[in-house]
Amino acid sequence: MDELSKEEVVIVDKTLAKLPKTPIILLCVIGLVLAPIAVYDDNWLNSNIDTDDFWGTIMEQNVYLSLDTFQMEYCADGDCEIEENEKLAKLYQLCYDGVTEEEGEDEVDENEVEEMCGPWNELHKAGKTAKTLIFASMFIVLSGMLVGLSPISNQIRIIPYSVITAGGGTMLVAIFNWKRMLPEFTDNLDNGSGQAVAILSGILFLIAGVIGIIQSRKLIKQELQIDNEALSEE
Repeated sequence: MDELSKEEVVIVDKTLAKLPKTPIILLCVIGLVLAPIAVYDDNWLNSNIDTDDFWGTIMEQNVYLSLDTFQMEYCADGDCEIEENEKLAKLYQLCYDGVTEEEGEDEVDENEVEEMCGPWNELHKAGKTAKTLIFASMFIVLSGMLVGLSPISNQIRIIPYSVITAGGGTMLVAIFNWKRMLPEFTDNLDNGSGQAVAILSGILFLIAGVIGIIQSRKLIKQELQIDNEALSEE
């Protein structure tokens, strides 16, 4: 192979190595921006629990559940205000204290406490677990991105994108597990924007990872083909 041909092979090789990364990184960055927005969204579950017409004024009462808070919203003709905003862990403790105070600490029936206050504790545990898994997902994806941008990625092309894919899977598992841990009464509540944003973030991570894996495999085949052609012409 002449000197010009060798230079062309090097140029092609470098170009192929750079092309796949831009859309993948962009998808990951968008997902990483959306993930914390989802975590701190106040509307993971919601419900309109009352709507009345008082002399032409439409009065509404809505509830919102996030991963760690309970909110009660009151509206008059679309003018809404949050009048209750409590942490789920605090609501469980208030409920527990109320039951023990009413029954007496020595006569408290744990089954009764669980029946009355258990849902708050289940909501708290579900939200805490989901938060942990979502932040773990973000860390996994960020690690994959950093490895993918480092020089070492030229030797381990597929691994960074496999890590990113795993991060996307972790995000979706976080949402599925959260729904599985919810108490029964939440079956009557509507899904909120927090869930949708978290799901979108996880899907973006998965798409980024899958694109990276596919392009890496294609790139490896192209580079092998170039190397074989170079060897055959020498």
